[in-house]
Amino acid sequence: MAYKILLAGDGGQGIQLLADVICQSAFHIGHEVAHIPNYGLEQRGGVSLAFIQIDSEKISYPKFNRSDLLLLLSAQANERTKEYQKEAQELLRIDDYKETLNNLGIKSTSYNIFFLGIILKKLLEKKLVDLNRAEEILLSRLGDKPNWSENEKAFNAGMNLS
Repeated sequence: MAYKILLAGDGGQGIQLLADVICQSAFHIGHEVAHIPNYGLEQRGGVSLAFIQIDSEKISYPKFNRSDLLLLLSAQANERTKEYQKEAQELLRIDDYKETLNNLGIKSTSYNIFFLGIILKKLLEKKLVDLNRAEEILLSRLGDKPNWSENEKAFNAGMNLS
């Protein structure tokens, strides 16, 4: 049975990066993966969406209305995805984690990586991703950035959140 994820945030928040890490780490262990990016004027402050499906069988139609997991990284993304929220099984809203993020000292530039940690932990429990592959991708994509240590801290905090 397909596991469906919808990631939503403002352009520049790394939604497509998260989708890429999730998809590659699922594909790496033999799952079928579909990813539909949905963005337009995100460079000018629009909303960026990523529709992801992971399944052990062929995926016949990559778009969906009901997600198993919906990530909302901004107020604008929250507004844009109202129709999907009604059907979502699990919602991860940034507003619900503000106190946790502050207590952990996670900077806003690493919020996306914190949530990637939370999502990957959930997917690992379902045996849908390879954590080593996800970490390799993150290191290759972000390892030479000046805030790598902050991203690494945020990722580990998300993975270790109970």
